[in-house]
Amino acid sequence: MLTWINEKAKWVIVIFAAGIVVGLLAMDRVPKTNQSYPVAIVNDHKVSYGEFDTRIKRIVQNQYKGQHLEDEQYSQLRSDVFRSFVRQIMMEGLYEDAELRASVAELKSEFKRNPDAVRGRLVQEAQSRLYAIQQQATSQEDLMQRSQAYIASLPKFLVDTTFNKAEFDAWLETPAAFQWGVMLQFEEELKNSTIPARQLQVLVGASVHPTALESKWNVDRRTTDYDIDVAYVATGDMDSVEVVVDSAMVKGYFNAHQDSFFVEKDQVRFDYVRIPVEATEGDDARIREYAMTLYYQLSDTSSAANFEDMARISSEDPGSAENGGVLEQEAGHGAFVEEFEKAALALDSGAISEPVKTRFGYHIIKSYGKSTDSTGAVSAKVGHILLVVNASSETVDSLEAILTAVKNDVEAGKSFADAAKEKNLPVEHSGWIGHGDNIGDIGYLKGLAAYAWPNENLSDDVGKASPVLKNNQWVVLAAKAQELKAGDRDVSVYYKEIENKLIRKKLVAAASAYLASKAEQVKAWTPAASTDSTAAATAPAEIEKVKIESKNTSVDGYVPGFGYGNASLAKVLQGQKEGEWGPVVETELGAVMVKVKGKKAAELSDLESAIKDDRDNALRFTSMTLFNQYVGDMEKATPVVNNLDLFYKD
Repeated sequence: MLTWINEKAKWVIVIFAAGIVVGLLAMDRVPKTNQSYPVAIVNDHKVSYGEFDTRIKRIVQNQYKGQHLEDEQYSQLRSDVFRSFVRQIMMEGLYEDAELRASVAELKSEFKRNPDAVRGRLVQEAQSRLYAIQQQATSQEDLMQRSQAYIASLPKFLVDTTFNKAEFDAWLETPAAFQWGVMLQFEEELKNSTIPARQLQVLVGASVHPTALESKWNVDRRTTDYDIDVAYVATGDMDSVEVVVDSAMVKGYFNAHQDSFFVEKDQVRFDYVRIPVEATEGDDARIREYAMTLYYQLSDTSSAANFEDMARISSEDPGSAENGGVLEQEAGHGAFVEEFEKAALALDSGAISEPVKTRFGYHIIKSYGKSTDSTGAVSAKVGHILLVVNASSETVDSLEAILTAVKNDVEAGKSFADAAKEKNLPVEHSGWIGHGDNIGDIGYLKGLAAYAWPNENLSDDVGKASPVLKNNQWVVLAAKAQELKAGDRDVSVYYKEIENKLIRKKLVAAASAYLASKAEQVKAWTPAASTDSTAAATAPAEIEKVKIESKNTSVDGYVPGFGYGNASLAKVLQGQKEGEWGPVVETELGAVMVKVKGKKAAELSDLESAIKDDRDNALRFTSMTLFNQYVGDMEKATPVVNNLDLFYKD
């Protein structure tokens, strides 16, 4: 019996692993509560678990094609799909309210304008049909006959190497065009989404009327070149200035601008303890023992075990496992760690090593032969089976038991701090965390959001502390320290932002005062003489902390002290007398003085074309911006019930 198990071990491992994967997926994907609850309710429209899960599976199948998704990726995917349902239902309601419909003429025009999209879909359906013919064929001759007959029935524009647009347009007018499933799907997409969305955009943007006068002003402003001298002091050069911003100043600013600091979504601050998930000596010994078992199987001449098959099944190196463990680079060139290279080069061709320990885990190495180059350097083509030393379930269980004891104490009435102290665990404090955000450097924790924002339909008592949570690096226990609801105002959420703003304002004021004190020296400055006129015009000068440069620029160009396309720069350049230094101007970067020495407008012939382009671009951009803002505002205002946490353990 043991011999049979050894010989069939790889298949036993595969079946066992598949069972575990299916079980884990089922634990996450099957609703914990009755499926009569909808996943979402949007404007009184219910989204069932079935249709939500079907869309998830379709995306996983089409976009990820068998890739393993981590818990965080699944969580993000569910959030994205949830939002897609919200937006779809909301948009369909808007189309219905505005009585937006796609006409036959619009549909035909859309098909004709998008031949590449149509052909791409047709090719996919044709390939699927050919695959079905291959599966159904009774012989090679039957396959060839049926395949050739099917290809002959395809539209000519689909099989010709050169695309004929006229043939494509003519085909669209025939009933055969809409006997394709993908054409019917595309028609539904255009009818229910693409065309109504475009019609809605036209309605929303109907008030946009950029004038030629506005465009001329924009073009004049953008194409006029200015020859300037600029003197500037950066806030970063004010390091000698002592800036004091205390809590009273922060609170005062907050109280004076409360409407700018409301909380947009529910937020929580956590107290938490964490224990790193690290492998023990016992875990290392178990992995080595398993590696030796594989080695003995591979070394046993009576065993049916094959190195390449075993690598595909057992190796935890994703870069080589699919290739039977064979590595692209050869050992001997320094591409691998020293222990690995030494063991690999010691093997004869076809030989397999005992497990070799490196910082990556245990490697079972197979040599496919050595070679020597012209310098005498020896290298080897090798493959390996990598077994990573991770914390075992027993190790993780022991860590969870420690935090479970802390949780039990908290639920029994102890404070979170006291319960953690008894286990010698330091309590840490998170910043404000919103739904979908992670705690600092811990990363995603499955179940944290469900604890922090429990669904009202859940009858379970959430408890004073979270369940024991974990990811690949940490085992964590958290407790809510403070909560805020959307619309609340609290200075602690924005304390650091306000503090930095006040510090920056003080540094800008200090830079402004310093530049003002040097204004007369700036006005007396003249560029240094140089035989190289370019260097003389561009090399920065310096009066203590004041840097002075000569620039040729437009209002959209880069100017020291202003940055790119600064609105303050436009005002300074257009409102200042030529030949004189202007006053000190405060910017986000510090303080600046500008002297306009001359300016040059674009040629009239160039202006006319630029004005037309600007007007067209303004119409498109402004219309699109208004539409996106309109849709975004409608999405925020749409009543939505989110029941994801009834179905998934996020």
